[in-house]
Amino acid sequence: MGHTLPVSLCMIVKNEEAFLGVALESVKSILGLKDLVVADTGSEDKTKEIAAINGARVVDFEWRDDFSAARNFAADNAANDWIFVLDADEEMMGAEKDELAQFIKDPHAIGSLTRVEMLDKANSHESRLYNRRHNRYTGIIHEQITPLDGREKEIVQVPILIAHHGYLPEFGRVEGKLERNEQLLMKELAERPDDPYILYQLGKCCFCARRDLPRACGYFGKALAQDIDIRLGYVYNMVECYGYALINTGQFDKALVLMNEYARYYDNVPQFRFLSAHINQNNGLLIEAVECYESCIGADTVDFSGITSFLSYYNIGVILECVGMTQDAVRMYENCGDYEPARKRRAELAP
Repeated sequence: MGHTLPVSLCMIVKNEEAFLGVALESVKSILGLKDLVVADTGSEDKTKEIAAINGARVVDFEWRDDFSAARNFAADNAANDWIFVLDADEEMMGAEKDELAQFIKDPHAIGSLTRVEMLDKANSHESRLYNRRHNRYTGIIHEQITPLDGREKEIVQVPILIAHHGYLPEFGRVEGKLERNEQLLMKELAERPDDPYILYQLGKCCFCARRDLPRACGYFGKALAQDIDIRLGYVYNMVECYGYALINTGQFDKALVLMNEYARYYDNVPQFRFLSAHINQNNGLLIEAVECYESCIGADTVDFSGITSFLSYYNIGVILECVGMTQDAVRMYENCGDYEPARKRRAELAP
């Protein structure tokens, strides 16, 4: 597609010289956007210089512990009504411009993209594309795009793939960011103690890098006990994280209850079937676990983690090995390619 989409990139940044150039270059090369707005909240490194070199307009915002205020300020300085939001430690990996050109014909629609967390290769869906005439950000942290006229959100999955690099251990940023986020979230929780979204985000703060899995279970469990709209994008991610938190804290019976409760909503999602396989496996339901793993293999979904290929083959191999079917297990391990645990098992089982 030759012409430029009438969309502005809007970012909020502070001391992001390590990431910002890659983020801006990825958007320019893949989407070809011309209007790039960077709202700087007080950088002391070369962030502003890098933004300018990459063709962005830098606008200064005085930070006041409110991410929505910063997001809205950046959008107010954009040249276009359609706003695409990216964080400095993210990188655009792919997009389909023709489909996006069709999507932005509906000014009320909110675009949800696919985000890959490079720390664990997990996928999530996040709303990042919206029209500022009809939507604004709300919430001081983990802000949400909210319709201005009170109408129900019209969220549409759009063909954009981004990667998040910021939690990789080599950057050493995880603990500080999570502590900051948790402090801001606790302020919001004091005002809205039963808000499921705030509880979810607090759970994620505890879940990330396994900071405090028992607390994560508490927050996720309380959030899911509320009257919650299952269609909201974050709910699936919460169920998945809760399931793994329960497994990793030895609460296998609770994980099984969770799986059975939400299977009717998510059983067509390969990531949920992979979680279900783990839950079944930890509850000794080995046939059911194998069936779930098999259903993941070859599924048509964005997958950098390996659940649709080598991870499912490997876990089937582990189960087969445990029940004495060694040769069948080896065949499963052979399907895992260069996956190191599978290579190790093949070597140890070789005659």
